Amino acid sequence: MGKCNVSLQVAIIYTSDDCLTKYFVYLSGEQTSVGKAEVNALAGLLEIDVSVRWDGRMGLIESKKNPVPFFLERAALVKEAGIVFSEIDVQGDLLGNLPDDLLTNTIRPEETFSVRTMSENGMFSVKERLDLEANLGARIKQATGAKVNLENPQVRILVVFTQGSIRVCKSIASKLRPMLRDREPGRKPFFHPSMMNASLARVMCNLAGVMPGEVVLDPFCGGGGILCEASLIGAKSIGIDLNWRLLMGSKKNLDSTGSDYSVIQGDIRSLSVHECDCIVTDPPYGRASSTRGAQAIELVESLFERADSILRRRKESICVCGSSEMNIQNLAESMGLMVNQVLQIKVHSGLVRELLTLGF
Repeated sequence: MGKCNVSLQVAIIYTSDDCLTKYFVYLSGEQTSVGKAEVNALAGLLEIDVSVRWDGRMGLIESKKNPVPFFLERAALVKEAGIVFSEIDVQGDLLGNLPDDLLTNTIRPEETFSVRTMSENGMFSVKERLDLEANLGARIKQATGAKVNLENPQVRILVVFTQGSIRVCKSIASKLRPMLRDREPGRKPFFHPSMMNASLARVMCNLAGVMPGEVVLDPFCGGGGILCEASLIGAKSIGIDLNWRLLMGSKKNLDSTGSDYSVIQGDIRSLSVHECDCIVTDPPYGRASSTRGAQAIELVESLFERADSILRRRKESICVCGSSEMNIQNLAESMGLMVNQVLQIKVHSGLVRELLTLGF
């Protein structure tokens, strides 16, 4: 393989203990900046002290506890995750730096395996990567006696190239992402064109720090897309909407999750809701809402006025998705809320939204 000066961006999550096991997450890539924010937020929910340094799609994690199941269970934009079991200089001999005992400790003789490579920015040609996959596969087969299975392997070996190093990982593919595709609005029991897709709804819940057993409020719940993801995380969902048809649609969708929820017909300006842990919402921006003809910005302003009395905790616990025309950031700051993050997210061609996380 030839030398390449193109940098592959890598996200590094680390602790001060150099002896800790190294884990990794690898982002899907469709919304990289949002994926970074999602992993940051989820890392903050772990009961371990970690810090995060981002440099692209791969996250290297050092932890006393295995965080991989948590990331795979929660993160919408993590494609795969696992353990980094070897890291060598990019100029080194990969095959020569993988001792047999390392391979036999990673793959048992009765298991099947596959080898894949990942290289961003064209660092290595397709031919170079395919040659490496074949050579590494042959080396693993010789050392362990395991058989190759490209379709449904028991062990997935992922090799990630960066400008300075090669990382060999034992990877697990996300099972959540196919489930999210199955929960897209058109596949739910009730469908409405305004409903948020399941992946973005899950990301918003993660950015707000939703945890099992907590109470999540969506004051503009519509067909319940956000509430469904909050419920599937294990939270109790409360939804408010004036539109009876949409509210009954959200009830139908929430019933399908088998979760604990409440839906209320009404207006956030006239209802008294307290003791919630998070607010996650997608207000009806860009048009007059069904709430007595009020414009979306009026409804958001009313929500922000009441947020302090609604929420039990002060930390980053509000996630709002809106259009740039609404200027939610300035509104929130003018009303005393702390704006933690503002993310641009491309929903589809021609539509870009702002994703904001807020707190007190």
